[in-house]
Amino acid sequence: MRGQGRIYRRGGTWWLDYGVRGQRHREKTGMTSKREALDLLRERVGDRKAGKLAGSPDKVTLHELREGLERHYQREDNRSWPRARQAFDHLEAVLHADTPALTITKQRLGQYLDHRLKEGAARATVRYEIAVLNAAYSVAVEDELLVMRPMFKLPSVENRRLGFFEPGDFAALLLELPVYLRPLIQFLRFTGWRRSEALGLRWDAVDWEGQAVRLAGTETKSGKARSFPFGQAPELKELLEAQWKVRDGLFVFHRRGACIGIGALRSGWKRATKRAGLAGRLVHDLRRTAARDFRRAGVDEGTIMAVCGWETRDMFDRYNIIDAADRASAVGKRFNGTVTAQKGAPTTSPSLLSSSATTSAA
Repeated sequence: MRGQGRIYRRGGTWWLDYGVRGQRHREKTGMTSKREALDLLRERVGDRKAGKLAGSPDKVTLHELREGLERHYQREDNRSWPRARQAFDHLEAVLHADTPALTITKQRLGQYLDHRLKEGAARATVRYEIAVLNAAYSVAVEDELLVMRPMFKLPSVENRRLGFFEPGDFAALLLELPVYLRPLIQFLRFTGWRRSEALGLRWDAVDWEGQAVRLAGTETKSGKARSFPFGQAPELKELLEAQWKVRDGLFVFHRRGACIGIGALRSGWKRATKRAGLAGRLVHDLRRTAARDFRRAGVDEGTIMAVCGWETRDMFDRYNIIDAADRASAVGKRFNGTVTAQKGAPTTSPSLLSSSATTSAA
């Protein structure tokens, strides 16, 4: 395109190089098709001439991505920034804070993965760090610092089990969820309740004096009343208190005062799981994960069934709550001469897995 810039290949993809009003702009397209890259070049030049596009994407650095993500966390009152900050500390230490964002490629992320693993970092930890980087690119596009974002594939985790959310996976998912869905999904992860029970949860079901969420028999699938005590579950209590501060109407979890519809949950979940590298995961996996964590904490199966709302014992077989790692641990204890009840591995929310907290709900 004489006088309107050029495209060139680097690392198997096409880049744009053009000038408008004396300003030169370079931009990675992520495209492998020359024709599509040329079409995008025409679009970019036209948008800049019309004033629809501003800024210099080629000058945005990794550190600016970090600052943008931090501002986003502050705007959304997301209190998990300390962990995301630690992730960015590692990213900047290896990739360097002043590195242009558009020059970070899949190859460089592969080198980053290798470097972190050699340092002794767990694969799940590095997976989370790359998920944070993906989220920072998304925010930069929303803030119009960048015009498009790369999608870095998250590394697989060898001990990841189908049907359960590991801590790193769940953290990556929360980053990609719409803000209005995050409290709902956290509630499902904490309680193991069905999505319909959480979607329709009203404030009159929250007993602040008794420190429990209570459902009438007409509100449960089994037809039996159920309660979930939150007095000894600090994270769940904090979540409910935060929702109370922003209450708008009858529902605990809402979108601009209205009950969150199943369609909005499905579409938001589908987009978030895809962007977090968890495509195909189900909301129902949160229920399975909660039950597993209760069991690992030493809570008896009868109490888990009462708290989470299962009728029969066979759910532990159908949902594979006792997974391969649990069986291996049991065998190890048996042949080490220990036959006491398995306490299980540490969880991300030990306060929610207190046997004393759950027993009171039976």
